Amino acid sequence: MSKPLALTCLLLALTPLALALTPSTELFLPSVGHGQGSCPGGVCSEWRTDVWVLNSADVAATVEVSFLVRDADNSDPVSETLTLSAGETRELTDVMLSLFGIDDAFGALRFEADREVVVCGRIYDANVQTNLGTGTAGQFFAALPAAAAIPSGQSTDLVGLARDEAGEWRTNFGLVETTGEPATVAVELLDGSGATLATATYEVAGLAVDQLSLADVGGPQGTNQRLRLSVTAGSGRVLTFASRIDNRTGDPSTVEMVIASMAPRSTGRFSGVVMSSDGLRVDGGLELGISSAGLEELAGATTIPCGDESFTVDFGTPPTNPVPIAADGSFTITLTIPYVDGAIPIFTIDWTLTGTLDSSGAASGTLRSDTHDGLGYWTACNGTSDRGWHAGWTGEYAR
Repeated sequence: MSKPLALTCLLLALTPLALALTPSTELFLPSVGHGQGSCPGGVCSEWRTDVWVLNSADVAATVEVSFLVRDADNSDPVSETLTLSAGETRELTDVMLSLFGIDDAFGALRFEADREVVVCGRIYDANVQTNLGTGTAGQFFAALPAAAAIPSGQSTDLVGLARDEAGEWRTNFGLVETTGEPATVAVELLDGSGATLATATYEVAGLAVDQLSLADVGGPQGTNQRLRLSVTAGSGRVLTFASRIDNRTGDPSTVEMVIASMAPRSTGRFSGVVMSSDGLRVDGGLELGISSAGLEELAGATTIPCGDESFTVDFGTPPTNPVPIAADGSFTITLTIPYVDGAIPIFTIDWTLTGTLDSSGAASGTLRSDTHDGLGYWTACNGTSDRGWHAGWTGEYAR
């Protein structure tokens, strides 16, 4: 049996650490547009783009969205500002027309926010004729964080590309500069064994958006090819992506760049679960707020055994001073909390939370409760219990 006792319920889930959609304060959606495409058989493609922006923080977010035009000077791009309330997901249907009033233009979107947001988008042909009527066909893109852009001296790969002699496949790839500075990009076309088939070099202007094809790089055709892209000069940083297209159907597939490990998640908000003392089930949740000064916030709830019953109690209160995080990521916080029923003392619990924070954003440890001073009915609660806990990085830390 479980009974509530002076409790605020927490519904906390452990967030996966490896996400295709990466939260950031600066993101680039690399392929967007609104306009007419080719007209095979007299039926013209009509390209549109829908965008979703998620603010998962518990406070509002301000997001500046700038349109970077393909093959143009983007030193002074057109931009609009969005304000998203806490927890809001904003859908921007046909974003080029609805947000900017722009037709017949293609390029990329830059998102600059005052707190981390998540962005994704779909670019699609809205004039696909089927036996069920007019439909759509296109592809999704995850907005890439500016931190993923490669600087001079670094490389990335685009894997799973094709351009075959039968004309069944073609591949386009794009380059987006993120800093406003120029960069020189060396491109190698490689076969399945890693042998170089062709090379090309491109000068990329600041904030430029360039679209190219495997045919531009040259070399023999094939169906198991990849591109190795390296920034060889300039102070700019470059994001890249590709689209592998089935010429028979027009179906495009998104090819994402290989991204190196992101910056360590050593600060931020960490949300997770408290396990039962036997480790077999979830028995509560917790949230940590960690800044450069240390652990500054702790909220959580779990149960304590009281004979044949159990009671759910809060165990988190903000520390008086930040709790230091050691060089190896370990920390310990102790709290003594008296529990009352109205004005009547019930018992007191000494809580000890120990844990280790991994640079990847994972945290885990042990939560110990030492219940004492229970009188009468509450003597059954006196005792010590240990539980494991684990949590993951869920966003930036802002008090």
